Amino acid sequence: MIRWRCWGLATMLCASMAFADEKGFTLREVEVKARPFLDAATVGKVPGKAAVTVTERQGGWARIRVGATDGWVRLLTVRLGNPDPAKNDTALLATLGVGKQRSASGATATTGVRGFSEEDLTAAKPDPGQLARMDGFAVARATAAGFAAAGKLSAQSIPYVTSDGRIEKGGK
Repeated sequence: MIRWRCWGLATMLCASMAFADEKGFTLREVEVKARPFLDAATVGKVPGKAAVTVTERQGGWARIRVGATDGWVRLLTVRLGNPDPAKNDTALLATLGVGKQRSASGATATTGVRGFSEEDLTAAKPDPGQLARMDGFAVARATAAGFAAAGKLSAQSIPYVTSDGRIEKGGK
């Protein structure tokens, strides 16, 4: 057990070092946030294909620095390397498929999410307050259909799950 924890710590340290001060570019115009949260204050905007320095990574977020702007953007809005593949100093590693899986187009953006440990899952308990909060988001079938029609969305036939967990047959 201790050996696995040490291995996990070493892996996290190596992963964080791999992202320390790496050059990259934005894939599109992005808002830079003060903290790695969608509702955090916006501290600036960066145009697409702008050269950035990735200084840190946290979950699905990357901390970037470009000029006087320093803040957080969604990880999938940044690609490491150079926007010009001919000048990309990571092209050799990408060609060898090291560090990422390759798609038919030759590049794949991925992000990791921390999971639950076995202890977390074993100790998990239901939270009736959160369940009640989730129930507050439920809408009646007629309300959902009206919302879809107002948004000019096409109907899809899917089963409707009732509040007691039963699936109604033939729901729309």
